[in-house]
Amino acid sequence: MKANVMMKTLSLAVLGLAGMSFAGASMAQCPTTIGQNQTPAGVWSAALQTQAALSVATPGLNSTACKMRTALNQNSSASAKAGAVDQTPNAEQRYRARYLISTAIALTQLNRTALTFNVVGPTAAPGGTQNALQIFLLGSGSARQLRFLIGDTAAAGQYRQLDVPLPNQAGANRVEIDLTFAAGAGTNGQLRYWVTDAATATTDGAPTGTVTGLANGAWGGVDQVVLGLGGANNAWRTNFTATDFVDFDEFDSRRQSFIGQ
Repeated sequence: MKANVMMKTLSLAVLGLAGMSFAGASMAQCPTTIGQNQTPAGVWSAALQTQAALSVATPGLNSTACKMRTALNQNSSASAKAGAVDQTPNAEQRYRARYLISTAIALTQLNRTALTFNVVGPTAAPGGTQNALQIFLLGSGSARQLRFLIGDTAAAGQYRQLDVPLPNQAGANRVEIDLTFAAGAGTNGQLRYWVTDAATATTDGAPTGTVTGLANGAWGGVDQVVLGLGGANNAWRTNFTATDFVDFDEFDSRRQSFIGQ
């Protein structure tokens, strides 16, 4: 596979396209189910649904045909989840991904958090997990925000924490990452990230922020990602129901090239 080739596209028909570009995607048929057995041919390795609501909903988040809609059952267990798994990556040493996220949940409370995107490596860091990067949705006390937990074996608890407010509090936001892994025990790993209103054009050279000096070689790259809702703490699962939705759209992943709008 060429270095710049796209690894996965989940375009306007957010759960159904297996194409290599967005061209003609607005004409695509939305699937009726999520996962590898969906019609048209699925782009995901598997769907995840445990004590949760998972569906294809219309319309999408960016003038698109449809989106993935997720919610967790109220008083569900810590294992509750709703989303999809992409196992296309293969120990990728550089991984770029982009998706849209939106929720109407107020999230003004500080103590309610849920995982929305999980980057998993082929190996676990010593004494840790295979989670090389996690992005949570939570409240700041007044607004919705994302929390990045960035794998770094030199950091306390093996992760650096970064909180980023969502620019569009009432609608769709674009999240894009460019994650590079350090060689061996080196500290030259890097994460560039873009968190913008979905309607705002972005450029490769102007990320929202950059985190450098990551000692993240222990994770061995990227082997799979999970997009959806899961890993919620007890305060989230107690207070929110199966109609408190978090929506996702326009997932795309690549090895090298910028994705953007």
